[in-house]
Formats: sequence, C-alpha cells, structure tokens
Amino acid sequence: MKVLPTARILLVDSQMERRQATQLALSALGVGSVREAASLDEAADPAVFGGADVLVVQVDDPEEAPANPYRFGAGIPAVLIAEVPAQLLVRAAGRGGYDAALGAPLAPRLLYRRIGSVLQRARRLSRPASAAVAQPSDLVVAS
Repeated sequence: MKVLPTARILLVDSQMERRQATQLALSALGVGSVREAASLDEAADPAVFGGADVLVVQVDDPEEAPANPYRFGAGIPAVLIAEVPAQLLVRAAGRGGYDAALGAPLAPRLLYRRIGSVLQRARRLSRPASAAVAQPSDLVVAS
C-alpha cells in the first residue's frame, strides 16, 4: 500500500511488551513511523501525538477501551484491538468511535492492511467533492 511507508502511527497500549512487539512488527513491514504511548493521557501530549495519521489502541477489555479522542476535530482514523469475540469487539469499537476493530492475537500483516484501509478511507473522505455536474448536453445518447 502506498500510504503506509509515509504513515505516522500512534500506538497506545498499557502493556509495554505487547506494545513493543506490535511496534517492531509494523516497522518490519515498512510503516513510516510508530510512536508508542502507555495511555491516551500520555498520547494527548503534542510531543507524543506529533501529527499522527492513525491511532491504534490495544486493550485487554474492550468495555474499558477509551473513546477515540481524535474522532471529531482532528478526524484521525482509529483502530481498536482486543482479544474478545467479534460481536463484542464491534459493539465496543462503535461506541468508542473507532473506524475498525481487530481481534487479538492477530497477524501483523492483518493490522498493516487494516491501517492502510482506514487511512485510504480517511483520505478519500477528506478530498473535496467534484464541482463538476453532468449537464444534459454531456450525455451520450445511443441511436
């Protein structure tokens, strides 16, 4: 995916070992940069946040997952990762304002692809709509 070599990812996870393993796996796949934070409070610091393109939050219990603080305003896409049944994970992600949810344990390539898809979707949504509207004279009539 073209967007990932330049992507800036903010990875939030309270478990240092899991956070570092995810960071190493994404870096090995060629992601631009991955910043780590133990909590969203720590990530709120502009020095840590520093213009991230996507937020990845990994939690043990999705019911206790923090809401995506960048959903409104900054409009940064977010991915929630947790080890629970898919139905619970999807509900928690929807309530928290996440753009995607993945069950753990997961293959790093799956996370890589999901990050790429939310980034592409966000970039498509941020493009201005075309002002060109088809006029009747533009239509081709078959005879």
